Amino acid sequence: MKNHLPIRLIASDVDGTLLSSQGIITKENIDAIHAAQEKGIVFAIASGRFPENVYVRMHQYGIHCPIIGVNGCHITDENLRTIHTSSIAPQAAREVMDVLFDAKADFFMFNKHSLCTSHAGLPHHSELSSPDEIKALGFRYFHGKEEMLSSVNMPVQKYYICEGTQGDPLWKRLEQISGIALTQSGDHNIEVIPAGVDKATGVAALAEHYHIPLSQVMTLGDHENDIPMLAAAGWGVAMGNGTAHAKAAARYTAKTNDENGLAHAIRCLALGEE
Repeated sequence: MKNHLPIRLIASDVDGTLLSSQGIITKENIDAIHAAQEKGIVFAIASGRFPENVYVRMHQYGIHCPIIGVNGCHITDENLRTIHTSSIAPQAAREVMDVLFDAKADFFMFNKHSLCTSHAGLPHHSELSSPDEIKALGFRYFHGKEEMLSSVNMPVQKYYICEGTQGDPLWKRLEQISGIALTQSGDHNIEVIPAGVDKATGVAALAEHYHIPLSQVMTLGDHENDIPMLAAAGWGVAMGNGTAHAKAAARYTAKTNDENGLAHAIRCLALGEE
């Protein structure tokens, strides 16, 4: 369908949306992003990943763009200059950490410019894939309970619990803590973020930075943590491989991430090519 109200900002999720199921960004997606940028459309990443991780990964594919990181908690421009940050209230952050240690969960704590894992034998995936490039940007990794007890005194942006689902005992315990919100980026994880912060608030903050109304924003995503931004944007696009809830929240459903759904949506809705 031809879009009669120009799209001026596109915000895309990474896993399950921009990335194929093989974990790569296809040439079709890269070319569509560059075509949009050449037309003056702002392309941004909206991810649960921290900005330095996204920055390194995108630069490997020649994509330079603003980043809505940590589910909306840390927003940067294309040069990693901070535009906006949010964090969990200190008391709530400590309560979450205590519950997770008591439950013997495997988890990560995200602070601004650092990440701490719950024990030394639990590296973060970015630590294994691009540690030198990420550390060169000033990001630091810490491990274990003692480091966690120190890191919780810094502003905590997010907890990522490696195993968990809605309705299980851990989810129910976390729900009792005020000042936080729970979401998922996959079928078997739990993400703890500040109450009132999500990808939609992140998209809104970036759109405001560029003086773009939400009616001229397109968002693309596939999972539960994408639902707020899919619902908030004028042009919410769920991936064909997305969850039923994501599709219900979106205005359109694209092809799957393995069918270059992102590229097709950009070319059809934003560029009017198809």
